[in-house]
Amino acid sequence: MTESNQGHANSVEQEALSGRLPVLANERIYGSYGSFMWTCCAFSAATWAFLIGGFLPYVGDWRLGVMGYVIGLVIGMAIVSLASGVPSYKYGTDVIDTAKSCFGYRGMVVPLLGLLATLIGWSYVVEALTSRGAANIAVSVTGSGATGGTHERLVIVVALASLILVWLLACKGPKLFERLNGYIGPMHMLITLMMFGILIHRFGLHSLWTNQLPADKMLTHDKTRGLALAVEFGMSNAMTWWPVMGGLTRLVKRRAHIMGPAVIGVGLMGAAFVSSVAALAAVSAGTHDPTIWMISLAGPVLGSATMTVVLAANIATMVVMIYLAGVSIQQVKFFAQIKWEVLLALMLIPGVYFAFRTEWLLSEVMSWLSYNGVMFVGVTGIMLVDYFFLRREQLDPAHLFAIKGGKYEFWGGVNWIAVVITGLSTWGYLLLYNPVTSDSSEPFKYLGASIPMVVFSGLAYFIAVKVIIIPLHKGGYGAGARTMSKATLVQQIDDGAVTVAL
Repeated sequence: MTESNQGHANSVEQEALSGRLPVLANERIYGSYGSFMWTCCAFSAATWAFLIGGFLPYVGDWRLGVMGYVIGLVIGMAIVSLASGVPSYKYGTDVIDTAKSCFGYRGMVVPLLGLLATLIGWSYVVEALTSRGAANIAVSVTGSGATGGTHERLVIVVALASLILVWLLACKGPKLFERLNGYIGPMHMLITLMMFGILIHRFGLHSLWTNQLPADKMLTHDKTRGLALAVEFGMSNAMTWWPVMGGLTRLVKRRAHIMGPAVIGVGLMGAAFVSSVAALAAVSAGTHDPTIWMISLAGPVLGSATMTVVLAANIATMVVMIYLAGVSIQQVKFFAQIKWEVLLALMLIPGVYFAFRTEWLLSEVMSWLSYNGVMFVGVTGIMLVDYFFLRREQLDPAHLFAIKGGKYEFWGGVNWIAVVITGLSTWGYLLLYNPVTSDSSEPFKYLGASIPMVVFSGLAYFIAVKVIIIPLHKGGYGAGARTMSKATLVQQIDDGAVTVAL
């Protein structure tokens, strides 16, 4: 290959990895089971895993809380991996492009808004958690006891520095954070195992197993409702992975490396194990804040070193979220014309404002973000049924990039049926369970909220397609719908991956 051709190939590869072009098989960066698993692990094991774990004992029994949370995570990650991960893997497309097959090329704005709010919003939350945690470490190590203005200035400096670091890493693309997560993930598991050992040494296995929070602090004393709450914590956490799984699996080389790394990396190691240790610490140390109990249990030096690894995982998490948001936001023509480095900077600029208001961000915005992820329950149910049961795992990739006249045009570019069902599933979820106040209806005690709404949205969409959309010849369903377009397809027979040259 000549130097000019090599340069062109590298340019196209970079455009695919940092843009919406389908990622070809030879461009995908996750070539092994472990590489994708450790990225999933590092992403899910950020500070929020410790915070969630710290709240699990509040369901009434920390053992029920951990068990239910793991059950919900495993079920939820399996569903999300199928609905979001498998289609994006097969065609190398961004999750929002894949969603056009059931929402339309304009209707995709519904999941796109949810994706951007989740990824960018949580990036700012992680920024606040990182900066305040780092400031606490500095105070502990130096023993200065800095408070008030001095402490807040340190928080601001760390927050601004984290934004710059995230921008520098995200600009390098996914190849860099794939390598970094290969170190951060295992380190995070080691320090979590170490904290578990410290807990056993300090309190003993029997005490850890039997201790509970004071009864007046528990959300419920009904064990069935407590288990339902814990399962829902896991399911709702998994649902927020809808934008993440599709964005990452387009970078995975083998289909066999999707489900296992997602369930094990996210469900068991990155979230369940970390959250279980955090639950034990919350009961035994008397606080759910990891920046406090890590240092109090392990001592100022070892505890601070441990918390530093956790904060490093936060940076890796922010890099992944900003990268994925940067790819998806290019669905908007204006942003697609902006240079990659500038685009990332634009998304991070609001973080400068939040650097000065981290306490407000953590107290107010996190409540809103808890509602935000609810819409992915409906989107997940619709995409699962659409891809596996209605389209039989066959999309026309060229038409995912078409505007007018494409198979997925529906009504003026919008599939109003999918939009309405998403809205109804969100409304139904909130009737069953309010994720901020923890208020729940009686059916929630036995059914939860995510599982019935995933089933409802999928079943409702299946019926609507059969009764309304297919008879009206919309959406490319029915006879002849699976004929391939003029796009050039290169298929890997072993794994079923299709790469697209448009």
